[in-house]
Parts: sequence; C-alpha cells; structure tokens
Amino acid sequence: MPPRRRSTTTRTVRAGQSSAARKFAGTAKKPTKRRAPAKKTAAPDLRVPDAGERVWVLDVPFEERSAASAAGARWYPGPRVFAYYGTELPEYLQPYESTPYSLQRWLEDDANETWRPETVRPRSMQPRETQLESVRRQLTALDEGFPYFAQMDSTGLGKTLSVCEAVRQMSAAEIGTVLVVAPKGALPGWRRTIADSEADVEPSDRKRWLLITYQSTKKLLSVPPETDLGKRKRTQNKRTIALGELRFEIDVVIADECHALMNIESQQSQILWRYQEAARSVVWMSATPGYQPLHFAYMARAIEQSRGVEIVGDDDQLGYALTVKWANFLEESGFAIKAGKASTGLATWRWEPEDAARRERDIAAVHGWLSGGAVPWSISRPSPPTPREPLGQELTAAQKRLYNSAWVDYRKEVGLPMWKVSGGKRVLQKNPSVRAATLRFRQKCSYLRIPASADQVRTWVKAGNQVFVSMFYRESVAALADDLRESGLAVAVVDGSMSSPEQEAEIRRFQTGDATVIVSTTTSAINLHTNEMLLPEGTTSTLAPRVTLIHDPRWTPIDIRQIEGRANRIDKDHNHTTSTCYYGYAEGTVEEEMVLTGVERIADLGSIVGQADLIDPEAFLAARVTADS
Repeated sequence: MPPRRRSTTTRTVRAGQSSAARKFAGTAKKPTKRRAPAKKTAAPDLRVPDAGERVWVLDVPFEERSAASAAGARWYPGPRVFAYYGTELPEYLQPYESTPYSLQRWLEDDANETWRPETVRPRSMQPRETQLESVRRQLTALDEGFPYFAQMDSTGLGKTLSVCEAVRQMSAAEIGTVLVVAPKGALPGWRRTIADSEADVEPSDRKRWLLITYQSTKKLLSVPPETDLGKRKRTQNKRTIALGELRFEIDVVIADECHALMNIESQQSQILWRYQEAARSVVWMSATPGYQPLHFAYMARAIEQSRGVEIVGDDDQLGYALTVKWANFLEESGFAIKAGKASTGLATWRWEPEDAARRERDIAAVHGWLSGGAVPWSISRPSPPTPREPLGQELTAAQKRLYNSAWVDYRKEVGLPMWKVSGGKRVLQKNPSVRAATLRFRQKCSYLRIPASADQVRTWVKAGNQVFVSMFYRESVAALADDLRESGLAVAVVDGSMSSPEQEAEIRRFQTGDATVIVSTTTSAINLHTNEMLLPEGTTSTLAPRVTLIHDPRWTPIDIRQIEGRANRIDKDHNHTTSTCYYGYAEGTVEEEMVLTGVERIADLGSIVGQADLIDPEAFLAARVTADS
C-alpha cells in the first residue's frame, strides 16, 4: 500500500515550543553542586521493526501492567507506552490491541512506517440537508480566512457527522491531520462516524485522525531532556505545560463537548489552547458551550478576530493570564463583572447582574459575538422542544426523619443558617468551602429516594417503555440497579469507572433491547434514542418509547441539558425521537429549589446560543403546581 500523503511522527516533530519555553531556555542556569535538579530523562523512541516483524503498541490498563509484562510486552518510558515486537501478537495480549485513531495506533503506525490495510466500501450514513448547511458555513468561514467555527446545534442534531463531513471536504493539500478531544464515552461514536465518513475515500487520500480524552491531553506534550521540572507535582505539571513541546503537527483541532474548556486555567484547557494556536483550523462543538460571559474565554481568539478588537494579542500566555485578559475585556465592554480576591491572593471575577434587564443585555451581547461579525463562524439550531415533567416524590415518615437529621447535621457542620432569601425566594445558602459536606448530604437524599424511583421505573417498563435513569453517585447507581434486578428487570449500568469498550457494551445491551433499563452517571456523548443506526453491523436500535428520569437534580444547566439530549435525538430516518424527561426530587425539601434553579438557568443558556425557546420556566413551574395539587 502506498503511504498516506502526510506522515507526522513523534520522532521528528519538535514544533510548537511556547514563548515560555524559549525564555526558560535563554535564562536557564547550570545547577550548582549543592542542589541537583529533578530531570526528566527521555528514553529512546520505539525502534523500527526488523525485517519480517512488526510492532504492536498496546493500550494496557494500569492495574494489568504486570500481567502484560509477563506476557512479553515491554514498557517504553520515552513515548510512555507498552509495545510488543514479533510476527504475531500473542493471544493474551490481543485484548490490549490499540483501537483505530487512538494515540497508541498513531505511534504504532509511525514505528511500523506503514498503515494497516484499509478497505473502500459504500457509506452507511449520508448527511442530511441541515448537516450540509453546517458544512457549507464551516468551509466558507475557512475559505474567507476565518479559522474558527462553533458548532452549537442542539443535542441530537448530528454535530459529529457534520464536522466529519466538513473535514472530509477540506483541501487535502492543506489539511492532513486532525485532533479530536472528547469525553471518554464519545470516542466509540467518533470512531464509527470517522470510519463511515471516509469509507469511500481511497486510503492514501484519507485524513489522519487522533482521538484522545480531555483527561489524557497531557500525553500530547513531550518534555525535552535535561529539563528541570522541579520537585513538587504542581510545579512539574505547570512546567510541563509551559515548557513541553507539541508532540504532533495538527492541522485541525476539534474540541467535542467544548464546555469542558470553560475553566481556561485547567491543564487540559491550557494544553488544547497551545494546539489551537498552532493549528490551521479550530472547531468547538457543544449544544451547551456556556451559560454566562466568563465561560467563553476559550473562544477569545475567534471573538477577537470577528470583532476586530484585541483581547489576547500576541502574548503567548496561558492559564491565569488568559483569565485576566478575558475579565478585563468583559469589564471594558460593560459587563456586570465584579472582582474579588481568592484565598491565594489572586484576583477573581464573578458575573453578577443587578437586575433582569442587565442580565438580558449581557447575554444578548455574548450571543451577538457568537452569531455576528463579518464572517458567520457559528451555527446553532434548536431541536423540537423536549417534554419535561417535574416528578415530586413523597418521603415516608421514617425517610423524612432521616432527611431532617441529615439536613440539620449538614447545616451545623458547615456553620450556615438554614435558608437565605434571594429575589423573594428561600434558597439554600451555598459555601464553596464545604463541598464535601454538601456531597454527603446530597448522597443521603439520593439514597432516600431510590425506592420511589425504582417503583416508578417498574411502572414505566410495565407500560412498554425503555427507561434511562441519570444519577450522580456510583453507590446510588448500584443500589437502584440491584433493586430493579431483584424484581426481574434486565439493567445496564454505565459509570465513569468503566472503560470505553465496557461502556459501549452496556449501551448496546440497552439499544438492542437486551436491557430494558440503563442507569448511568454519564451526562453527555452517549446515544440512547429509538431507531438509531448501530454501526458497523448496520442494524437499528429498538423502537420502544424512551423515558428519561433525572433521579439526582443538578445545579448546572449544562449537565441538565446534556442529560435531556441522550434520548431526544434524530433517528436514522431523520425524524426527531422524543423522550419525556422527568425531574425527580423529594417534595418539601431543598431539592425542589435545585430543580427550579437548573431549569431557570437553561433559559439563559438558550438565549446565549440563540435558542430562546429552549425552555419556558413559567410552564415548568405551572406543571409543578399541577403535580403538587
């Protein structure tokens, strides 16, 4: 097979060194004899296989490293991977074989200096007209010299296929490598969509894709040898981000569920920012990119270019420096930004509009940035309204005593009054320094409502539905699953402790009807709707109606909206499938306020992305009154 048009290897790429790295190299002093610095030693890269053999780069879980070593795999500290050289991969190591488009597969292809055989076949999924409109807008912005694009369509409208089709149509002479950073649960869907979108393209003309999770972005940097990283872990992380070199030359950077970048000071945000600065094109994807002005610092470059103003400028700074620049820009633009002080002594900022008119004005300004400018660089279209119902659950006398005891203990422990009045309403007084106590209290509330939720789920299943239950705590997931299984129901479980293949297997059980209930802590990037095309086999999911129960209420509208979109999606026939979303809460408790606060914030989110009809809080409140009466 002829090699692909471009080959980017980790052995040759040393691009993307930040200004911090250059300054550090220019001012570095030799260590004295009294204090030897901690240094990172780079081991040799994977060697090129001998004639007649090949190398397999393996994806070995941490807890199974000893077993992999015993089976013949060897750890290579330089690229930080396990690999096996030979003519065939031993049977015991086959479960660790790399998946397509993974970091391990990328390194394996580089070491073998050839790619695995690929076939050309007909495509299974063809973009519909709404998706082609997104493709045209993205390519038009790129052709007009605007390298940024925000794909903010509502949940379930096919953003992944739209972006894959746009990349497919990008000029092969300029675009060869694509980086996708996404949640773990989204990776199987990306693999299927990429493979299908390029199925009818000659292998030598296909783009080279790299899929990685947000939590693994540190693997995208390599630290030069003889670099003093310091002794403290925090110092090592900061210097790795600032002084590390980009391991790969990437033409297109795609941030799926980009609301994960709202904290511009996080490690993953800083690393991805460096890749965005070096890329030819950047795509942000999320139905929930943010719900207040401070969340959009990660889009500063696009807003800077579309408005013709300087926000970041030419400074190659990361983290807190970007926070300062973005906050200063918002203050100068007249937003209701108030400065404060953190425990570290650094300045912090909060968005606190004093009235509804100021709130609407600020939100409208952000929406104008995302949708306006000389070049349209975003798209945001609503899906049909999501059916929502408040589901008040009564506590028994014994459960009420337990709840009241937990509530009093919680308030005493944190030293706060029971309630405060805000806007004429009684709301829970929050204090970020008592997060652990808050989690313990909420976990107890979640446990108390498990019997009521289990009874409700059994009723829905008996009526012919398949049920998706969203929960926050793994212990609650296990307890509810056990309760339902004892009554004879088949239950699938998905939580963050599971690997991506394990999660995918459980989702398939639900989608094929082997399980009538799925209980999950995952809020995004999984498909649970009816009539979904299941690739690669080409079958479809069951046609049983779906019901969504949000057992544990959330504060943030991003989590709520993402949960709502798991079963409210477009099916293979381009029809919108609906799933009524029930918001569970214990009646007469603080959980009522949590539900109402989350629903009201969804309205703000809808206004920012141009979907003002995303939710009607008044209608939801009326439904709650009806349910309570």
